[in-house]
Amino acid sequence: MQKAKSPFLGYFPALLFILLGGLFSYYYLIFDPVAYRVLLPGYFLDRLPIPFDWASIGPLSFPVLIDNFLVFQEFQSFAPRIPYLENEIFGILAGISVSFFLAIISSFKKWHFLAAGIAWIILLVFSNLNGLNINGINSNYPLIISIIGTLAGPVFFHLEGKNRPLLLRWIVILTLVIGTTATLLSASPIPSPNVFLAEHSFIILLGLSIAWIFWNGHAILSGTYILLTRANKNLGLRVSIQFLVIGLLYLLLVFNMLLDLTGLPISWIPTFHPLILVIPVGLMGWLVLRVKSKNDLDPSFNLFSLESLHLLGFGITLWVIWKLKLVGNQPAEELLKHLFTYSQIGFSAFFMVYVFSNFFTLMDSGKDVERVLFKPYSLPYYHLRLGGLIAMLVLTTYADGIIGVQVNALSNQVLGDYYYETDQKLEASILYENAWFRYRNNPKAKNALAHLLLEMKQPSLAKSHLEQSFSEAPQEDNIVLLADRYHQEQKMFQAITTLEQGLSFFPKSEAIRNNLALFYTKSNRPEDAKKLLEEAPSNQLVSKNNLLATQLKSGQLDMETEQPKDLPGFINELAHQHALGNFPLEKLIESTEKAIQESDTPLLTQAALRNLFSVLDQPSPDEDLALLDSLWQQEEMNPYIMSLQETAVIRSLSAGRVGDVIKNLNGLAFRNPGDAGYFLHLSSTILAQQLDFKKAGTELLAAREKGFQAFSNYHWELLVLGGFEQEAEEIRLEYSLDFPAWIQNLDSEEGIYLQIIEKLYESLPEKLFEEWEGLTNEMLKADLAAKLLKAKSHGLNPKQIQELAEMVQKIFGENEHLREFSQNPDFQNQESVQAFLNWLDLGDELTGNPYYSPLIWSAQLIQSDPLVQYEILNAATEFNRDPLLWIKKVQVARQIGLSNYASDALGKMSEWIDEETLYQLQLRKF
Repeated sequence: MQKAKSPFLGYFPALLFILLGGLFSYYYLIFDPVAYRVLLPGYFLDRLPIPFDWASIGPLSFPVLIDNFLVFQEFQSFAPRIPYLENEIFGILAGISVSFFLAIISSFKKWHFLAAGIAWIILLVFSNLNGLNINGINSNYPLIISIIGTLAGPVFFHLEGKNRPLLLRWIVILTLVIGTTATLLSASPIPSPNVFLAEHSFIILLGLSIAWIFWNGHAILSGTYILLTRANKNLGLRVSIQFLVIGLLYLLLVFNMLLDLTGLPISWIPTFHPLILVIPVGLMGWLVLRVKSKNDLDPSFNLFSLESLHLLGFGITLWVIWKLKLVGNQPAEELLKHLFTYSQIGFSAFFMVYVFSNFFTLMDSGKDVERVLFKPYSLPYYHLRLGGLIAMLVLTTYADGIIGVQVNALSNQVLGDYYYETDQKLEASILYENAWFRYRNNPKAKNALAHLLLEMKQPSLAKSHLEQSFSEAPQEDNIVLLADRYHQEQKMFQAITTLEQGLSFFPKSEAIRNNLALFYTKSNRPEDAKKLLEEAPSNQLVSKNNLLATQLKSGQLDMETEQPKDLPGFINELAHQHALGNFPLEKLIESTEKAIQESDTPLLTQAALRNLFSVLDQPSPDEDLALLDSLWQQEEMNPYIMSLQETAVIRSLSAGRVGDVIKNLNGLAFRNPGDAGYFLHLSSTILAQQLDFKKAGTELLAAREKGFQAFSNYHWELLVLGGFEQEAEEIRLEYSLDFPAWIQNLDSEEGIYLQIIEKLYESLPEKLFEEWEGLTNEMLKADLAAKLLKAKSHGLNPKQIQELAEMVQKIFGENEHLREFSQNPDFQNQESVQAFLNWLDLGDELTGNPYYSPLIWSAQLIQSDPLVQYEILNAATEFNRDPLLWIKKVQVARQIGLSNYASDALGKMSEWIDEETLYQLQLRKF
């Protein structure tokens, strides 16, 4: 027969169709992602106190603790994904494929055309088109319209123009199919009929793919036999033995796949997903078809029609596999797997019988057997097909007729998917329930049912279904969802038990492992949680992040960690480094900053910024504060406003803006009474670090009133130094605190040192210097020297400053900046002031810390406007009781005509300065 030609088709469109279908379908077959399932890690935060700074005041030392965030990730099961776009694409491909199929069969001879037409009508009947409800519920009108609309073109071309070009036939039939589809869509009263048709087109293509699978039932072995005969031509080798061995091995392989489908595989024989063989079957089928075409087997078909049908069926089968994996129609997948396996066993076995019974004498002759393999095309070859069908029936019986159940379940699920996509929850839940009841191996149906019941406010019924799934057909997402329901009901034991059993079913499940570890942590079983997470595979990133967070939360800091790879990991590693007292590596900081820019999760963004800004001695915070301010203006950041404001406080503290920090902490305590104890305590430790014990004690007692209870020995000492002896004693007795050694002997060197420190800000510089000279302990003397330089050097002469600086460098080591300042301690000289700032690790800000009196003094000195001077001094004296700053404020207030303010300031000074000293101060000229 002469080969038909078509300038339209060629092979490129078919190959493209097959190639894309193969890529999409084999991605799901090989990597097995569960496309419909939405099992994602949600985030929640915990706080880890880290030592932001450390206060060392002679014998007294304590940390300035701030909170860093730890990110824990808990997997949650959400409602299955609806692939709207993919469904529409599949529907369009179905229309194009069906039109091409109908165009091809229009060229068949009479009886073959009738058989194909009847098969097509049967497919339309099973596709449930009556569900479009045109002119009545489940009326026959949609089916009648579909039959007429789709077969009118093929019938016309079969009777009048079967020899017309395929391109013309396809265009006309495609036009009729599109018109039929438009008619059905416009006449149907159901919601979103386009979704209905897109979903149910799957059934039509599934039927066509099953026909193609049966057609190529023996393609693997027949193709292998042809290749063997070609390879051994004229060599005289025993092809019969080679083919027998290969054939038996292949039959054993596919039979073990059947056993695997029924649950009893032979352990020493490998198994894999049966549908992976679709591409080998398609390629071998093409080879067999080409061999058959050389024998002019049947005048009812031309080669081009057969080739087109083969390539079309090949592509349709691949796209059907993609679709059923995409939407999670497990009954359809199981049906296709069973029928594929049955056909391979049945037709392959009988092909071997056919070959050995008809061509055994020729197999080892070295002759060109393939030329007579399918010739004559008569009774023996039909026996092969009939025997294969009989074998399939036997295998169906062996598998308890499971394919009937699968057909029923898959059709219910297709309709359920339509209702699910169109938000008809009740109808979808009924169909999903029926689909799962009919066929237990249907994870999407059960999970979707549970979520639908939860959405319909039926949590008890949803939990009942989840428990049923757990006992009869466990699945990962339902186990996670069931444990979460138990957790919400405060049934922690049941939740843990469910996850423990679930992990035995799915030992590689990252979701179950992580959630179980988190529940162990919540149940005070941190060691069990860490052990579980340590056993996780190294590629489970969430497990590694949760392991680090769990270790940090349990107080374990000395462990080696891998380089984190995502934002939760960066956040936890930053907290780890801060807890160790380390400065994070530049690479970690850069990675975090980049991840923040790419993050679309507000919770992670604000947590990352907190941990990123928790570094001491950072430069000017203006740019970072502007960023935080812009974030809390965003609506999605509303739940995190308090946290962002706390981060802003920490960022200000890292730049030394103590005055702003104290004010903002008090504001946060006022606006957030539930967390006021934490904010007031932080304010107290910062004030104590700045040696303002009176204000620190006041804040600490206010924190106690707001619920703060984590009192330590150093809190008692701070209260005593602040003059709150009675309250300190109450707290000591209540919390069983110890007496420090220095309080038992106030005449000791340490006691004298602390008595000096206690009145540091209120005393005059020259008096403090005299007391400093009386100390003999060099370590305490060097420590006090440093504090005098920071707080009182504006009132000391150059010689005194030089002496103090030498003492500091003698004990704590040489410092270039301190030496430079001490050589010219001029607070009006820019270079001297900058050297002083560099020694303190500050930027260019003079007024950020009101307790650095020399810098405040310098700031007002360089101003020529008395009003600005007053503002600077007034802001500082809200905190600092330095006599020189106060008396300077009095003088400036009088200079600008604010005598009342001056008098008021003098009145306050009299509270800690005696009358004579105050009089002498007023006579000073600055």
